[in-house]
Amino acid sequence: MKILSGLIKYLSYTNIIGNTDIEIKTIENDSRKCKEGSVFVAIRGTNSDGHKFINEVIKQGTKVIVCEEKPAVYDNGTTFIEVSNSRLALAELAHAWFDFPTREMKVIGITGTNGKTTITFLIKSILDSSGKKAAIIGTTGIYIGNQKIPATHTTPDPLQLCSYLSQMKSEGVKYVVMEVSSHALAQKRVSGISYDIAAFTNLTHDHLDYHPTMEDYASAKKQLFQMISPTGIAVVNGDDEYSEFMIKDIKSSIIKVGRNKENDIIISDEKLNLDESDFNLKINSNGTIKIKNQLLGRFNIDNAALAFAICLQLGFDKSAVIEALKTSSGAPGRMQKIILKNKAIALVDYAHTPDALEKALNSCREAMEIAGLKNNKLICVFGCGGDRDETKRPIMGKISSKLSDFAIITDDNPRTEDSSKIIQDIYNGIENGDRKKVVQISNRTEAISYAYSISAENDIILVAGKGHETYQIIGKDKYHFDDYEELMKFVNK
Repeated sequence: MKILSGLIKYLSYTNIIGNTDIEIKTIENDSRKCKEGSVFVAIRGTNSDGHKFINEVIKQGTKVIVCEEKPAVYDNGTTFIEVSNSRLALAELAHAWFDFPTREMKVIGITGTNGKTTITFLIKSILDSSGKKAAIIGTTGIYIGNQKIPATHTTPDPLQLCSYLSQMKSEGVKYVVMEVSSHALAQKRVSGISYDIAAFTNLTHDHLDYHPTMEDYASAKKQLFQMISPTGIAVVNGDDEYSEFMIKDIKSSIIKVGRNKENDIIISDEKLNLDESDFNLKINSNGTIKIKNQLLGRFNIDNAALAFAICLQLGFDKSAVIEALKTSSGAPGRMQKIILKNKAIALVDYAHTPDALEKALNSCREAMEIAGLKNNKLICVFGCGGDRDETKRPIMGKISSKLSDFAIITDDNPRTEDSSKIIQDIYNGIENGDRKKVVQISNRTEAISYAYSISAENDIILVAGKGHETYQIIGKDKYHFDDYEELMKFVNK
């Protein structure tokens, strides 16, 4: 319980009407949870506007309202705190309510289209091996030490986020590694956090159902770099065309990682196969070090190099980081390998964007060539989500048919869209000459089973799009479904 006058010291308000000497029991942005002693923060959302429920929550006993615009008629006993941005106000109140938990922890934020999840897991494995208690907040869940809490969003809303951060602080966590999505940045979910390190992976076609343009998408990502602490550091993929935009005009130190010679840490001498990757990192004029890890794919070399650079900036010993990377297995559902009973190799991956699918397929093809498997088949099973960005569907169709020997188009959370329309949108991007190697099987279980039936020893089956997800959304209903479980049906017990 706190006093309102103490909380509003941290709030960017424009006007206050009413008494502030009030005991506060909860902060809510969901009108259904409001009661006596609550503060209701009215937020204008995509589907509803919290301002419409102000008089309703007052009837429920709530006497403190934070809003962008107060109603014309209201109970005179109500305190109104007017703000220019309710989402920002919610974040400010949440941090104050939970006593600013991040002030006693180092926070590392990772943004970009692809690679965020893998990098967070690589960093946590390095910190764990160094005896540091670390936590992850991201797409696959909230991880506090060995405890996992399911997540509904990559980055939770401010109240949930600060609750988790408070729990982490109380359990002795010293490092928090966060995936920071463009939605979270645009919606002010992470406002109030001062990042010790902010990292950028890449920016490719994604989320254009939410962001009007790529420029808007990039601008949302850039906000993370404006939230770095005065002593913080930006670590970016210097090879990405958007990296300069991300770091332009920021005041913190900058470390660039990539293959171009202009980078501070340069990747070279890459060797890839189906079991591991080897590469060198040249660190300015401090010589070259060799890195080995178990992750498949050239893009995972990028991820490992960024994780290495971040841990180096956190002050960890190079040798300890190198040793930890040798045994780190990355994140669940990210190029997760399964050897099937016919000795085909299955890979479960979250690739659900054109760039990610292209990189995953190219990595498979490259690894097959290095292993001398040029005569083996690369089979791709994938789909696109319903009620989401339609523009990427034909692009992914073309990529899958060009880079694989067989492409099986299937369902991937069709939601309220007609599955056959989504599949047709994907198919429309496939050139006539490649359509002979494409099969359409809406049922994802049957699609995976068909992929197995046409595979043989040392063929690769890439099942892309869902990764760690354990559900399929059809209509408005969510059903249990797990690509990994489906593939395990074809493993010797």
